[in-house]
Amino acid sequence: MAKIYFNSRDELIAVDFERVGVIQANGNYTRVIYMNKHEVTLSMGITKVSESLQKHQLPGARFIRIGRSCIINHTFMERIDVARQLIVLTDGEGHEIRLKASKPVLKSYKGSVVNVKG
Repeated sequence: MAKIYFNSRDELIAVDFERVGVIQANGNYTRVIYMNKHEVTLSMGITKVSESLQKHQLPGARFIRIGRSCIINHTFMERIDVARQLIVLTDGEGHEIRLKASKPVLKSYKGSVVNVKG
């Protein structure tokens, strides 16, 4: 289990990023959404969370920013549907997260995945 600890004035929150599907900006806060739909709110912006992810370089989790306000765990990506403006993440255990995104963002993400996988 690869946990990163986030400290705020009033609490310490441990986040297991190997099980996280989506990280979303919410103003000055960040929503961390696990594949089982459990959510944690961090009292920091998405940029600081992204910097922590890069700093720790977690095994078993590959995070990709797909816009200003959303980071996904590419490990769980199952489908990109540009026409429906949809990304589907699944964990193989019956949990699914569906995200809406703009067509340009999805085309760019799809192109990078195709280039990586051949």
